Order: sequence, then structure tokens, then C-alpha cells
Amino acid sequence: MKLSKRILNKTKDWLPGREAVRENLKLLHTGTDGREAEEAYYVEKIGLLLKVLAGGLAIMVLAGAVSFTDQKLSEGYYLPRQKTAYHRELLVSSEGEEPETLTVLVEPRRLSGEESRELLTQTAEQMEAFILGDNPSLEEVRTDLKLAGQIPGLPIEVDWELDSYEVLNLDGSIRRENLKEEGSIVELTAYLVCNGEETVYRACAKVLPPVLSAQEQFAQELKTELEDLQKKSSEKDRKELPIWVQGKKLIWKEKKQSSALCLLLLTLSGIAVLYTAKDRELARRAKERECQMRRDYGRIVSKLVLLMGAGAAIRTAWELVVRDYQKKRENGQEELRYAYEEMALACREMQNGTAEIKAYENFGFRCRVPCYMKLSVLLEQNLRKGSRGLTALLKAEVQEALEQRKEQAVCTGEEAATKLLVPMILMLIVVMVLILVPAGMSMMM
Repeated sequence: MKLSKRILNKTKDWLPGREAVRENLKLLHTGTDGREAEEAYYVEKIGLLLKVLAGGLAIMVLAGAVSFTDQKLSEGYYLPRQKTAYHRELLVSSEGEEPETLTVLVEPRRLSGEESRELLTQTAEQMEAFILGDNPSLEEVRTDLKLAGQIPGLPIEVDWELDSYEVLNLDGSIRRENLKEEGSIVELTAYLVCNGEETVYRACAKVLPPVLSAQEQFAQELKTELEDLQKKSSEKDRKELPIWVQGKKLIWKEKKQSSALCLLLLTLSGIAVLYTAKDRELARRAKERECQMRRDYGRIVSKLVLLMGAGAAIRTAWELVVRDYQKKRENGQEELRYAYEEMALACREMQNGTAEIKAYENFGFRCRVPCYMKLSVLLEQNLRKGSRGLTALLKAEVQEALEQRKEQAVCTGEEAATKLLVPMILMLIVVMVLILVPAGMSMMM
């Protein structure tokens, strides 16, 4: 802590980003100038940096000590040999050139004839331990032996021979189908070779059937009974099943195969898919409603501007627009337009006694489209303040609506092009196949 404060006092004038830190601390510590918080912040920060620095230096020192003690190159040109081969990365360079990294394989020392014979003798005495695997001894072999062609960690190669391959393979795996209850004796012969010297190891292994659990024994005896009854009843119209196994009476029942559960799962899955599909359809329709209302906005405002320019009041112009729409709907000349329907609802509200300002406010709230909400605000302000420039504002809205409609058309075209991209790629692949396959077949012919 004291060391951190000393470092802070000496470096506080050139700490990077200090002004931003001070402003943030002022925001976090309301009512103070943030100086105490700033000092505590930097003291903690410097203390953490010092701990990291100390840990890094300690690791560097330890790594250097380990690498120094692990040096194997002696006198500049010698690497010690070990019992097994190993690799060592070295830097090699010639005078006036940059050093390069080279991985050198250090082979084990070649043994003399006497050392090889001694090693072979010792290995032959330990061969049983090498090949036993999970078996307790060669007198009781119930799992695979390890008849490898190389002694691990030693420069000794092994060549195996068996006097019989009925129950044992050359790699030591057991052939379980040929096992006998009383066991089978197999003579193992291993020729051990090291640096030209050779010795022979011989042993006998008694291969026995594996020790089965109660359940495995039951399954094996049941299988045997089924095979015996198959031989007896192979010419009969019905297959006979065993009644007794291991002194236990068997009860056979046919397993019921019902598709009711699958049908139930399919039904529930269909319901879930349909439920989500309906939600997606509803969301798509809502989006289409918004798009339709955006397209109709310019036409609606244009009609209002035209009627108001002819001297009609706002409410009168509104009602005339609605009346024209309803007449066309009755004659089948106009399809359902959501914006006009909302305007008609506003007319009914005003006819039922709702204030005109409130009706326009409700209209904008129901539409939930920014342009219509703006239109309702303009109409409300005109009724409250009596602004004279409403016509000019509505003309500006018409111009803006036209620009938005152009942008919407461009976006729609881009979306259509994107949707057509996959079919176009598929068509390109088909065309390439139609061209390349005949060309390839003609070249092969």
C-alpha cells in the first residue's frame, strides 16, 4: 500500500486517461470532488500491477533456473544418450549467419555384444510380466495377452510363434468361439533380437473361458437352449421356446408394439408448429397492415389538402374522405384499407359526441404508425392554437410521404432480389451440370 502511494505521488502528473477517470469517479461518487476516490482507485490499480509484475518476474526466474538445470549439451558438441531415444531442440549457426532452430534425435547408445546378451537375458526373465496384461498368471489366461513386436523402452525386437492358433491369435487376442471349459494349452515362443544378438523365450499359457457374471451366464445358457430347441423343432410349424434355464421357469410374453405414443407426440408437435405458424402469420399480417397504411398516407393527406384548399374545415374534409372511401367500398371499387377504416372510426367517435381533438388523438394512437401519429398531432395543434400554416405543413407531409414510398419500393425490390438469389444459384448449378457432364462423358469416350 505504501509503495503504491509513493509510485502514485511520483507518476500522478503523467498517468494516461486520468481526466476521464476523474470525471467518471465524480459521477459515481455524488457530492464529492472525487479526489479521495481517485487516489484509492489508483493505489489499488498500481498495487495490482505490482503484484502481477512480481509474479511474472518470479515465474521468469523459475523458468530460467529450470532451463539452466535442464541443459544437456556439454562442451558445445555432445548430447548424452539415454536408454530410450529422445528429441532435443538446438540452435545452430555458422559464422556470420543467423542461428536456426533444429530438432535433433538422440538415439540410445548401441550396446556391445556382451551388454546386448545381458539385456536379452534380463528381458527374457521378465517376459511373463510384459505379456500377462490383466491376467494373474500364464496358468490362468482369461483375457487377451500382449504379444507385442517391441519391448517398450528397450532396443529389443520380438518375433512370436504359437504352436496352435485355435484359441489364440498371433497378437495375443483370444478367439472366444473356440474356448473350452477345461482350457487349452498354447506354447508361446518369442525370438528376442538386440543388435544382432538373439535369445529365445518359451512359455506355456492355459487359455480358459472368461469368468462370466450371473447375468452373462444366464444369457449364454438361454442362447444355448434356444439353439438346441431350434435343431429339434426346425421341421415343425412352430418354434419352441425353452421353459427352464438354470432351474428357473421362464415366462414368455410378446412385447406390445403400439404407435399410440408416436401418434400422440406427432399430434402435440403438430399443434405446437401450428400455434407458432399462426403467430407468425398474424405478425406478417400486422406488418402488411403497416406497409399498406404507409402507402396510403400520401394519398390521404393529398385529399385533405385539396379539400381544405377548397375551403372545407378539417372535420368536413375528414368526413368527405371517409364518405368517398365507403362509397367505393359499397360499389366494389376499393378493397379494405386500414387507414380509411381508422378514419371512419374517428368519424363515428365525433358523431357520438367525442371531442374532435380527442378523436384525432385516438386515431393516431390506434394507427401506431409514426406518420399518422404526426398527422394527428398537427390536427390537434391546429384546433388548439389555430395555426394558419396547416396546409403548408400537410403539403410538406405529402412530399415526405412520396420520398418514403420511393425508399420503400427500393427496399422491397432489394428483398425480392435477395429471395431470388438462391433459385438463381440452383439454376446456375443445373446449367453447369448439363454442360459439364456431357462434355466429360465425350472426353472419356
